[in-house]
Amino acid sequence: MIEAIACSYVGKSEGYLIIQADNFILRVVSDTDSFSTCKEGDKITVYTRLIVTQDDISIYGFDSKDKRNVFEKLIKVSKLGPKTAVKILSSTSIEFLSNAIASGDIEKLASVPGIGRKTAERIVMELRDEFEVTEVDDISMEAIEALVALGYSPVQARNAVKKVGKEEDVGKVIKEALKILSTV
Repeated sequence: MIEAIACSYVGKSEGYLIIQADNFILRVVSDTDSFSTCKEGDKITVYTRLIVTQDDISIYGFDSKDKRNVFEKLIKVSKLGPKTAVKILSSTSIEFLSNAIASGDIEKLASVPGIGRKTAERIVMELRDEFEVTEVDDISMEAIEALVALGYSPVQARNAVKKVGKEEDVGKVIKEALKILSTV
C-alpha cells in the first residue's frame, strides 16, 4: 500500500492530478478541490489509496489524510464505488458530509450530486457510527453551502468562513466571506 507520495505538482486534467515523483510522472484520480490552488512545480504531498480491480489499477489521491479517510469509508458502502466517492467529495465538504451522515439526515445527504435517496439511506445505515457531528455551527454551514452554490469550491468557502469567525447573522458571514474570496 502507498501511504503518500511526496512529489511536484505538474497539473490537473478532468478528474486527474498529474504529479512528478523523481523520474515518474503519475496520473492520480482526485477530487476537484484537492490541490486546486497549486501551481506547476509546487512541492506537495498526496495522500493515496491504491485500488486494484479486474480491469484497472488506479491511484486515488487527496490533499489531506482526513479526506482520504472519508473516501475509504465511502467505498466500503455497498454499491458505492471509488469514482462515485470522488464525485461526492468533489461536490461537498467533509464537515457537511460528516454532519449529514452522523445525524442521519437523508434529505441533506441526497441533495449532494451523485447521491440519490436510496444511496443516501445506504450510506447513513452503513456509516452512521463511523462519523461524528463536527463543530461547524449552523450559520457557518449555511454560509459555506451558499458560497458553494455561488460557484466557489467547498475548500475555498470553508476557509473564507473560518476567517470570518463567529457571527450571528448568516448574511454578514456570507458578505465578509465574499470580500475575503475577492482578494484571493
